[in-house]
Amino acid sequence: MFWWWFRRLSLLNGPVHRRALSTNLQNFLFDRILNFGPITVADFMKECLTNPCSGYYMKSDVLGKQGDFITSPEICQIFGELVGVWLVNIWADFKCPTEVNLVELGPGRGTLASDILRVFSRFPTAYNAVSLHLVEVSPKMRSLQKETILTTVSRLDITPPPIHWYTDFRDVPDNRPTFVLAHEFLDALPVHQFRKNKDYWREVLVDVTQTTEGSPQKERQFCFVQAPSQTSTQLVYLPLAGDVKGRDFVEVCPRALVLMDDLCQRLTKIPSAALLIDYGHLGEKGNTLRGFRNHQVCDALLDPGNIDLTCDVDFSMLQRRVTSSGCNVNVYGPVTQAYFLINMGLLTRLKTLVEQCDSESQREELLSGCEMLITEEQMGERFKFLAIVSPRDEDGGQPRPLPGFTDLPGTPYADPTV
Repeated sequence: MFWWWFRRLSLLNGPVHRRALSTNLQNFLFDRILNFGPITVADFMKECLTNPCSGYYMKSDVLGKQGDFITSPEICQIFGELVGVWLVNIWADFKCPTEVNLVELGPGRGTLASDILRVFSRFPTAYNAVSLHLVEVSPKMRSLQKETILTTVSRLDITPPPIHWYTDFRDVPDNRPTFVLAHEFLDALPVHQFRKNKDYWREVLVDVTQTTEGSPQKERQFCFVQAPSQTSTQLVYLPLAGDVKGRDFVEVCPRALVLMDDLCQRLTKIPSAALLIDYGHLGEKGNTLRGFRNHQVCDALLDPGNIDLTCDVDFSMLQRRVTSSGCNVNVYGPVTQAYFLINMGLLTRLKTLVEQCDSESQREELLSGCEMLITEEQMGERFKFLAIVSPRDEDGGQPRPLPGFTDLPGTPYADPTV
């Protein structure tokens, strides 16, 4: 019951992490841990990112060149355009429904949604069918999203679609076909971490220690520790990681798995589709937790509430969850971002836009943006695309090929697997 008094006997190898600044959130976490014992990595992430008063995502604009990280839609307009084209294809496959919910989870600044609406505006019947549903917990980000989207539709000289905001995906109406986008959403969901020592697994926790090193007074510091015995969350979540032979570190994201369940249920109820985009892996990685500040990787325990925290998404775990759900849905991918974008026609679109550029600087910006999106050294291989789609008209009893997940004639890809 009082095992946390022995926590310092279980310190993980590695440096103890100093706090850079004293903040209310830091003090709250210090007091909570010192009074009640170490907390899970998932609890730490949740407080750091979404604490109502001091969470990172509760602040103003954290995206783009002036923020701590930049996302694909901010890099090049072609990204959002091709995702929009993919959605129009799905809409047509579902016999052009007259009412569609377009849902984005964690919409950022609203750039991706705006690019998609630009594409839909080229197809008036599709555009008029759309209502926009944004799942966002931050009031400040909601205001920014509204401004971005309304500015875009104003420039297009079209009437904006109905726009609704929610804090939970489950609150989005499910009475009509729904297209769900999750771009760099899953990587920010809290994870539980488990580490293997010899022949047993233990959960990784966040603790506080005090030191006099370099200071005449004791300084409180966050550190990682290992639970001395199995935690209740280990008993529940570690089995979800599947076969862990040959692995010594595992991350499990319960909220991502619950989202897969919710998506499968919706897609079974009414023809719908989901496109999940994030940087991730197929179960081969271990500890991927890291912080981001000013576009640089930093210590995840450095400054709670003032840095972004992220983990790579285990797409193999998501895929298993969907296929074992028993729901009548089809799963496509994961494929790499480079594969998806090129097979959606990125190179053709790039050629057209380059020819329309008015200056060399515009051409260079466009080319460098696309290079960042598709090269192996940058985002091309690290980012993965996974689609979950309600059954469409099948071909000989087999799921039909899906744009972006099937070779486009003339592209440099012959093997779509990651």
